[in-house]
Amino acid sequence: MTTLTYKDGIEINQVTRQQITLRGKGDGAFAFAVNKEVSLLPPSDNLRMVDNDRFIFAKQSFDQWVLIAKNKEEDQEILRMVSEINKNDVMLASNYSEGQSYFEISGEDKDHYLNKLTHFDFRNKKFPASTMVQTLVARIDCCIYKLEDKYLITCGKSFEDYLRDRLLDSVNL
Repeated sequence: MTTLTYKDGIEINQVTRQQITLRGKGDGAFAFAVNKEVSLLPPSDNLRMVDNDRFIFAKQSFDQWVLIAKNKEEDQEILRMVSEINKNDVMLASNYSEGQSYFEISGEDKDHYLNKLTHFDFRNKKFPASTMVQTLVARIDCCIYKLEDKYLITCGKSFEDYLRDRLLDSVNL
C-alpha cells in the first residue's frame, strides 16, 4: 500500500489487489463452482456485492462478476482458482490482476473530493454499502466498490498515472 495523501478529511492509498473476472449464467453450477473456491455465493442483483475476510465478489452485469482479493494471495493460488473454475465448460474465469490499478479512498470528506471528478451520486440512499458502480471518474471508465467506510476504485492499468494525478488534484483544488 502506498499512501498518496492524508489530509483535509481524506486519505487516498494506492493498493495492490488481484482480480478474477468471471462470466457465466449465474445458475446453481456457477454458484457451486465459485463457492467451492472462495466460500461466497454470487450476488444475484446487478451492481451488488458480497464479501468475506478474503474476497469482494460483485455482479457487474447479467453474465459478468468480479472477484477481488482483499489481501495479497499467492499468484499460484490465483492461477489455480482460475484453472479450477474454468474446468466448468459453461464458465470463463480470467485473471485481470496485472491489468487493473486500485485506489482506496477514505475519510469523512471522501464524497466531496470524488464529486470533483465524477457526477455520480454518493449519497447512502443512492449508493448504499455493499454495492458497486461502473462510471467515469476523471473521464476514465472505473468501477467503484462501496465498502463500509471507504471506496475501492479500479481502473485499467494504462490509466493509473492519470487517475492518481486527478485524485491528488481533487484534494489540492
